[in-house]
Amino acid sequence: MPGIERALIFDLGMHLGLDTEFYLQKGFRVVAVEAAPWMIENAKKCLQQYLATGQLVIVDRAFWSADETEIPFYLNNDKQDWSSAFRSWAEKGGHRVQEVKVRTTTLSRLFEQYGVPYYIKCDIEGADELFVHQLLADQRRPSYVSVEAISLEALAVLYVAGYDRVQIVNQALNVLVQPPDPAREGRLVPVKFNGHMSGLFGRELKHEAWVSFTQAANMYLDFHDLKRREDSLAHGWLDFHVTTTTSLSETS
Repeated sequence: MPGIERALIFDLGMHLGLDTEFYLQKGFRVVAVEAAPWMIENAKKCLQQYLATGQLVIVDRAFWSADETEIPFYLNNDKQDWSSAFRSWAEKGGHRVQEVKVRTTTLSRLFEQYGVPYYIKCDIEGADELFVHQLLADQRRPSYVSVEAISLEALAVLYVAGYDRVQIVNQALNVLVQPPDPAREGRLVPVKFNGHMSGLFGRELKHEAWVSFTQAANMYLDFHDLKRREDSLAHGWLDFHVTTTTSLSETS
């Protein structure tokens, strides 16, 4: 089985390219997957220097259950980062969508083409559960993975896949987060995170905030219970970050 490429990150759901740029500035090589044509063209312009050196590869495909097929993709022109292969996700909030046809890729195909990354950020508007099930089916495991916290099922699948430590990150609070100095992943980048970014990852997350899957499941349920009872007290949206005890014990 091929080893993990320590300097490689997959950004599944590149969107505006802000996370991609953060990883590039930290010195990582990035494979970014995006299906929305406007976002692809924007990234090609803004990140041209990284494309020219090969540090960045943009895969202009939708992440899907089958490789090399053509599927409908729904563009939300008001909230472009909500564009999705699932109409219901693209239309949330009552927005109108435009349907286009796009080609697809899968996790196994990405592994075969580019190697097994150190970290995968997955934020693909409705397809996160497709991703975790593909990760479970594949035998190759990145050291760190993050996905939008859309269900306890997604968390359970990651546990079955072999990850035993979880950190839940409230994305709305990333604006308050500063990267650690000295950096614990790549180079120090004095970035100001915003609502379109996933924030810190890997060893730069708070070490003491990694918990067991049972603790994480309870925290997730508590958050959503409070959100149902009083939405204003459960502000924001969550990501699951997962890793293994072994990865957390590594210092290099």
